[in-house]
Amino acid sequence: MSLAVDFPYDINDEPTEEWTVEQVLHRSLMRRCQRTYEKRDELIARLEAQFEEGKAEIWDSYRRSVAAMNESEDMPQSTAESDPATDENANPSQETASAATSKLSGMEVAEEKKVRRKVSSGYIRVEIITGPYNGNTYDLKPKIRGPCFIGRSSGKKFRERGISLPDDPEVSTSHGKFEVKKKKFYFVDTGSTNGSICEGKDLEPNEPLELKDGMVIKVGVSMLRITLAMNNE
Repeated sequence: MSLAVDFPYDINDEPTEEWTVEQVLHRSLMRRCQRTYEKRDELIARLEAQFEEGKAEIWDSYRRSVAAMNESEDMPQSTAESDPATDENANPSQETASAATSKLSGMEVAEEKKVRRKVSSGYIRVEIITGPYNGNTYDLKPKIRGPCFIGRSSGKKFRERGISLPDDPEVSTSHGKFEVKKKKFYFVDTGSTNGSICEGKDLEPNEPLELKDGMVIKVGVSMLRITLAMNNE
């Protein structure tokens, strides 16, 4: 038995009295199939975005673990090389140079710790003044090796330490990040699809923008007003 239906219309055409019952039912079926395909494609795109986000987080954790292992392996070796007692053939000039290098390294570590203490009580207050999250305020505390991320993602690092904007359709999954360097706060667009704007100018991807009080940055349809608090003691 053949179920073929003569349908000389477009599925977006509205039925008229000239249509047969079969044609009306066939149009309804085709429209339902179209909506099903659209929802399928939307779900696939969402799952792919979540997969890429999860993959990026895994690689980020892997790189940090490797860096930490390398640092721990390098520290004893550096100490041994700078200790004259372990080298019977070391001469006084080599000992002096080794001691100076060791002292310099210690000063650099102390300075880094000092900077960390100074920025530990500082934070960035981000107030959203337009868009679906208008009125929301976030206090971000980026660390020297731990930026705060902003994006459409609902991942843990966005929800707990950054800004998650899943209802802003123009924001990328991982849109940008707030970071701290040498006692100053910065915003970096991490290669978002629609870009970021500050004072009417498009921000270059992966180029840090130094933050200032009262600055307004546009990501997606959301405008972010920046307020800084930094301990300069």
